[in-house]
Amino acid sequence: MRVTRRAFTGLTAAAAAFPAVSAGVPGKDGKRWYKGQLHTHTCWSDGRVLPEQAVQAYRDAGYDFFAITDHNRIGSDPDRWMPVGELERVWPPKVIDTPVFEAFRKRFPNAKWRDREGRREVRMSTMAEIHARFNQPGKFLFMKGCEVTLAGSETRHLHLNYVGLDRLIPFVRNSPLIHGIGDADPSGLIRTIRGEVEALAAERNGVPYLFWVNHPHWTYYDVLPQHLIDNPEVRFFEICNNGSDAAPEGGLPRDGYDNDRLWDVVLATRCARGEQLLYGIGVDDTHFYPNSGIRPSSIVFNDAWIAVRATALTPSALFTAMNRGDFYATCGVTFDDIAFDGRKGTLSLSVPAKAGVAHTVSFITTKRGVPLDPVREVDLPAGNSHGARSVPVYSDAIGTVAKQFTFAKGEPVRASYTLAADDLYVRARVASDEPATYRNAINRMHPPVKVGWTQPYRRQ
Repeated sequence: MRVTRRAFTGLTAAAAAFPAVSAGVPGKDGKRWYKGQLHTHTCWSDGRVLPEQAVQAYRDAGYDFFAITDHNRIGSDPDRWMPVGELERVWPPKVIDTPVFEAFRKRFPNAKWRDREGRREVRMSTMAEIHARFNQPGKFLFMKGCEVTLAGSETRHLHLNYVGLDRLIPFVRNSPLIHGIGDADPSGLIRTIRGEVEALAAERNGVPYLFWVNHPHWTYYDVLPQHLIDNPEVRFFEICNNGSDAAPEGGLPRDGYDNDRLWDVVLATRCARGEQLLYGIGVDDTHFYPNSGIRPSSIVFNDAWIAVRATALTPSALFTAMNRGDFYATCGVTFDDIAFDGRKGTLSLSVPAKAGVAHTVSFITTKRGVPLDPVREVDLPAGNSHGARSVPVYSDAIGTVAKQFTFAKGEPVRASYTLAADDLYVRARVASDEPATYRNAINRMHPPVKVGWTQPYRRQ
């Protein structure tokens, strides 16, 4: 609906009850927004740059925290050398592309390289060395991580990230970049991997860490809502990932079976059962980076990220904030403030005005008592290296728009919604009319326009 001046004034007054926190400026509670990227790759697995180039690119882009999460790897071998040569069209890359190496030498003149048996090689820095070089307390936080990369029969993939730990879990130690899982059940695998990550953190004296499920629809609806419903301990998943291609629509409903839809199915079920909420993360899943000598058309960068409202730029402060839902995910829309009054059940938000850009705010909920089981299933055929899939379709009553506001081009966004007595939860999706920067806008893991997502909330 169109926001009238009277309604806008009321919304502004409601939002004023919660002090705004601007990026870089602490609020009265000592918190500020920190911008972060938690899913990236380097030549330690299948990224196309050296670790220094990856970190530097995000630091130069104004990020506060950053993690490298290579496939089944946390680079630790101090004697790992990669040949330099022409970019190969193979996976994983076996050489460092010559333009990448030349850009690396220019930016990092003290890099170690050598000519051996007629071929140039460059030494890969370990994650410990990268941490020592780039981590600046209070200014820039570098974190180690891993993408646990599993593939089974019928090419069903399961990818799970953890950040904050400096060792591989036993499941993928000494594994190739893709660890075979046969016909293992995804729900059980998620439970097993999460348990190993939790145990590893305990071994490391309770070091703070984050664990989540990656790009659920890649490559062919491989992670379904039930897999997350079966794992209520999992707190996070990727609501937006620009580094992976789209799963085809097949015979799925025209209203889409995208990440937002999956999110609401899981949320509705968890809330009805009294379980913890599921939070959404935005990531680049970066493989190609700017300023690395690679042609610009290959680069997808600084497109999807998270902003965390925390008291300090430390893993403990960031992950504590994220575990209470004090962050947002975005592929281009930034928030001035997000506030939830747990007693009243009111979610308020504000987004700064942007010249020439209009916004639509949708407050999304599911009512108590709606059917939560699938109403039917759609069988998708095998093909293009994918096995056949059976994808559940859920009731249209799950994840409905309870209230919607539109804001004209150049108008600041102020909106709020109070939970009705029969609402299970509320979350907000703020969509602009600005095209997404992602190279392939037809992607069920990435909207065609720039969007920001709040986390879900429920009455306390």
